[in-house]
Order: sequence, then structure tokens, then C-alpha cells
Amino acid sequence: MDETIVHSILNIHNTQMKAALVTIIRTEGSTPRDLGTQMVVIENGQTIGTIGGGTAEKVISKRAMTFLTADNEVQTDIHRVTISQETVTDRLSVCGANIDVLIEPVLKKDFWQFTQSLQASGKDAVIVTSLFSPYTKSILDLNGNLLFGQTQKGLLLSAKKLQEICSSKRAEVIGIYEEACWLVEPLVITERLLILGAGHVAREVAFYAKPLDFQVTVIDDRDAYALPYFFPGTQSVICSDFASGISNYKPDLNTYVVIATWSHRTDAECLKDILSYPTKYVGMLGSSKKITNIVNYLQEKGHSSHDIAQVKAPIGLDINAQTPSEIAISILAQIISIRRSVQAR
Repeated sequence: MDETIVHSILNIHNTQMKAALVTIIRTEGSTPRDLGTQMVVIENGQTIGTIGGGTAEKVISKRAMTFLTADNEVQTDIHRVTISQETVTDRLSVCGANIDVLIEPVLKKDFWQFTQSLQASGKDAVIVTSLFSPYTKSILDLNGNLLFGQTQKGLLLSAKKLQEICSSKRAEVIGIYEEACWLVEPLVITERLLILGAGHVAREVAFYAKPLDFQVTVIDDRDAYALPYFFPGTQSVICSDFASGISNYKPDLNTYVVIATWSHRTDAECLKDILSYPTKYVGMLGSSKKITNIVNYLQEKGHSSHDIAQVKAPIGLDINAQTPSEIAISILAQIISIRRSVQAR
């Protein structure tokens, strides 16, 4: 479960409207989204997130709305949508897929506030939902200790399995038979994108990264460039020398770094500093000649060939990109490939 869904649910609680949380708990055949994908359906008809769009999403949204507009409390339901030639009239819509979804009322506010505080703290944990009546929900740490909610009787989860689920950032359904299964979701922390440099390419990277759910920070040492005006929607734009900016930011394993400063010297210094942190991705803009010179500089500073080999340089996928927008898209495509490959392990 990611922070966007949790934040949305808390905002809905403030409006006092009814809402349902929809989660994919089983897929069969060709489906656009994976197990664990979620969306929120609100009684006013608005939805937040998507489980793939198209016919399946319309059917499931309609099903959720029947619960939300009823006079009684929102019901919990497991609903299957089978997309076949018999269920749709548009042949282009047919994927030959089955999707099982859990439709449930959003819990009381205190559950989601606790979830949000865990995500903000960066602590690893999972949300466990029983997929049988009474559909209890709980939060466990990676040793299986109950942090919040109700005890899940009958659930056997080793610390090793919990660690695997958190590391993969992918939900799983655990159970020995259909009548006793549990959905186990890792609490996913929003991934961070640090852009060093505030030039033309940096602006385009920040622009296209926002809808990809990255928390974007830009650092530049030039006050005429490090302006929030140039980076609408960005988490923060910092005017600072790069060394101090990186030190205060503290890159971590949830951080992707794009180095695109205004000079070879500052690129080299930024890369030297960034290699001291355990980031998920580091890419550097520049020609092959520039990169060779910087690699030689880093080796002189004592960085190992293994560390340097982790750097994507030249940055981005090779799509013959030329304009700042094209270069930004090639960079983000490479970042997405890293992001998805890590989650699929």
C-alpha cells in the first residue's frame, strides 16, 4: 500500500463521505495491473487510483457504488470480473482475463493515521487482511508482532517471508486453501528523486517525474536557477552548494539520483559525494569523453571500479534523444526499468 492511497483515505475521512477501498487480490490471464493494485471509490462517484481502467474498472466501480449509496453500512465483498467476448460488445476490449477484487469500507481514521505515521518513520511493516469473514485487518512488523488492529488467527508468516514481501514491495496472498487466505501488503514508502542541477534537462525530468509518484527534490548552487517557479509540483527546490545539499538530503535506498549540473567539476564532485550513500540509482548526464575523465578522477580519489560501474553514464535509454524533453523521457524510462526490475525480484 502506497502513501498516496493512505493520504487520500485520510482526506476522505475529513469530508465524512463514505468510501470503499478496492484491491486486486487475484489475476488470471492478461491483466493491466498486478495483484495488490488499489483504488478508492467515493460515494460522490470520484475514484482515486486505478486498477487498470476499461471494462473491468467500470464494472467494479459500479459494484462499489451500490454499497456506498445503500442506506446500510458499506459491505465487504470479493467480486470477480471475467472479461470475455460474451460480456463486452467491443472486440478490442477483450483481454481474456479474470480479476478478483476485494471491496471493503475504509476503516476508522485511527488505523490510517497509524499507517501514515509508520510510513513517515520509514519503518518496515505489512498490512494483513483476511480474505474471509469477518475480513479483519492488522498491521505487523517484520517479526510478525501485532502493531495495530486485530490478531490474525491461523496465519503463519515467518520473519523471512515478511522480509521478502517488504523487499519486493509486492503484495502476496498467503494461505493453504481458498477458505483461509490473507492478503499481505508491504507499506510502500514513496520513492525519492534527487536532481542535482536546475538546468533545462533537470526541469524536464522534474516535470515528467511528478506523475510517476516520485518525491522530487532539486538542488543547485545558482540562485537564478534554483527557483520553485521553474519546478511546479516539486517537493522542494534548494539553493545550496552541492556538498551541503547532498549531506542534508541524505540519499538512501529509496533514492534515485540524476546528476546534471552546470560543469564537469561540479558533476564530478557530486558523483564523488553520492557514491558514499546507498542509493537505488545514479545517472550522470554527459558525453563519453567527459564521463571517462570523471571516472579517472573518481579512481584517483579511491573509489572502486565496482562502485563506479553502478553509475548509469551516459544517462538514459539509448533512443537517440536530442531535446531536453526527449532526454528527460529517456532518463525516466531507464529509472522506471530499474524500479520495476527491483520490485519484480
